[in-house]
Amino acid sequence: MKAQKEYLSANIMHSFRVKHTILPYMDSAWHYHPDYELIYMVKGKGKRFIGDSVDDFVAGDLVFMGPNLPHVYKSDEIHYQGNDDVQTEVIVIQFKHNVFGDVFFNLPELKDINKVLSNSLKGIKISGRTKDKVVSEMWRIVNLNGVMRISSLLNILHLLTDSEDLSTVIKGVYKKNFSDKNSEKLGKVFEYTLHNFKKNIQLDEIATIANMSKTAFCRFFKVKTTKTFHQYLTDIRIGHACELLIDSDLTMSQISNQCGFNSQSLFNRQFKAIKGETPREFYARYKNI
Repeated sequence: MKAQKEYLSANIMHSFRVKHTILPYMDSAWHYHPDYELIYMVKGKGKRFIGDSVDDFVAGDLVFMGPNLPHVYKSDEIHYQGNDDVQTEVIVIQFKHNVFGDVFFNLPELKDINKVLSNSLKGIKISGRTKDKVVSEMWRIVNLNGVMRISSLLNILHLLTDSEDLSTVIKGVYKKNFSDKNSEKLGKVFEYTLHNFKKNIQLDEIATIANMSKTAFCRFFKVKTTKTFHQYLTDIRIGHACELLIDSDLTMSQISNQCGFNSQSLFNRQFKAIKGETPREFYARYKNI
């Protein structure tokens, strides 16, 4: 899927956007926009794709993304089953770099905030006490108007300076280039894999999705994600297996089949290689929490 450029509408009453939304699921297109975006998942779970990274998200996930960084959030299957008790709730703040004028963030007093803005170009995951403080401020800003709204946004950005609770979402070297086809190819691969990981995806099949030869695709995917496609596919499958182990009553054999493994022994080996424990050990640990 090609990363679609999103144009965010302006509001004559506000210089930046704040949205508090409750909806059944998140299923937008792979997209990017010129705004910074702070997104807090109040409720819901699924997979988030940011640049060339793929991670699970659950309630409490808080991420800050810089301008023109391709991303998409995809809710888990449980959100599509029509259960009114399974909802997605999200708070989003979006603002442009010149929200307070072209030179505002270049002021010497804001050098630490400017550094945070630069780091956000690879995505920032926020956790710990910093997350608690930022989330509290995000709930406040939902209902604020006037100058207090501006003060609240600046306070959020200030909270991100000199914090040890920040981690980079994109770990490797991520080269943004929307003039070529790389983002489009990667988006197609992510999208296809997420919807088909339960079946046996052949290498020539996924290479065709990217419109590349197998050799070229393997080289392309490894450069872009620092892992092979098989490793990426296994990560997706094991992540889904963890969700089923926690939230379902399926047997180990059923979970193995649901996650695309053609044998129980292969499932056990790959689960332990990634998680450091067997599926049964993982299940027992979570049931005892």
